[in-house]
Parts: sequence; C-alpha cells; structure tokens
Amino acid sequence: MSALVRLWNHYAERRPLLTLSLTNGAMAGAGDAIAQLLAPAQASGSQRAAQAYDPWRTARFGAFGCLFGPVAFRWYSLLDRRFPLPAKAAAWARARAIGKRVAADQVLFAPVAVASFFAVMGALEQKTPGEIGASFRDKYPAALAGNYVLWPAAQVINFGVVPLVYRVPFSGLVSVLWNTYLSLVNSRRCAEPGRACR
Repeated sequence: MSALVRLWNHYAERRPLLTLSLTNGAMAGAGDAIAQLLAPAQASGSQRAAQAYDPWRTARFGAFGCLFGPVAFRWYSLLDRRFPLPAKAAAWARARAIGKRVAADQVLFAPVAVASFFAVMGALEQKTPGEIGASFRDKYPAALAGNYVLWPAAQVINFGVVPLVYRVPFSGLVSVLWNTYLSLVNSRRCAEPGRACR
C-alpha cells in the first residue's frame, strides 16, 4: 500500500490535475459499479432480469469524475486562499475558518455541482434539452437533499484535517458512497414528466 501511495504522490507532484482527474474518475466509476450491483438486489422478478450491468453507464460516471476532479481542486484551493487556516491558530479560529469553508462549499458550490452532474450526465446519455430539464426537475431536489446529509460532515474533516493535495482523493473516497447514491437517483425511471420518480 505504501508503494501505491508513493507512486500516487510522485504523479500528483508532477502532474497534479491529471492525477486528480484520473483518481476522481476511477472512484466515480466505482460508485456507479456498486450502484449497478446493488440495483438488481433491490429489484423484483422481471425488473431484476432487465437490469444487466451497463459498462457505458460506468464509463459516463468515470468521465464525469475526470471532469470534476480538477474543478474540485481549484475550488478547494480558492477556499484555502479565501479562508486561511494557520497551523498555530487558536482552536476557535480554526473552527471558524473550517466553518466558513464548509458553509461556502455547501451554499455556493454544492447546488452548482449537483446541477452540473445532471446536465453533464444528461448530455453524455444523449438526452434532449427537454429530457435533461425533466430529469433535473424530478431528481435534483432528492440529490441535493442527499448532499446535505452526507457532505457537510465529510467536508469538516476534509477542510480541517486533510492537506490540500489529498482533498480531492478524500472527497473521491467519500464520493464512492455519494456516486452510488447519485447513480441510483439518476437511473430511476419517471412515469410522467413532473411526477415523482420511482
């Protein structure tokens, strides 16, 4: 394991955005693969038989993860500059800076990131703009609500303890769970536009 970490550090030092992009893409694809493996277990009879593993779906998630990794790194870098966290700061000052980072992340970045997910995935699935809009209306509220359950606590750890270069991989690890959830939400079928998805 330490050899793998050394290898990752080597590439992250020389090609940080490419390394973060590929790492994030692999973890996003893993989240979708887990979701696809879980979905048949939740389905019944004829639905289970119709839910064969779709490698293209996993590839789309991986592509989105690759695109998102550098964006997340730039965002985390901006938060570091905007809300510095001096190593020798008092506990209350550290807590306040971490709180500001988490608040900015969840108020400004999270809604845009979740919306971007549905837009990019819709485009990769070759949906029409109307279909993307319908998917967004039906699925965005549940996905954003799920975000607010998982990510604030994860980002407290990420912004408070994890060094900048490891923040995207840390988020990627959390994202295995998150992307499993997003994949399940995104793959739900909607009976009619404007109606709740199954």
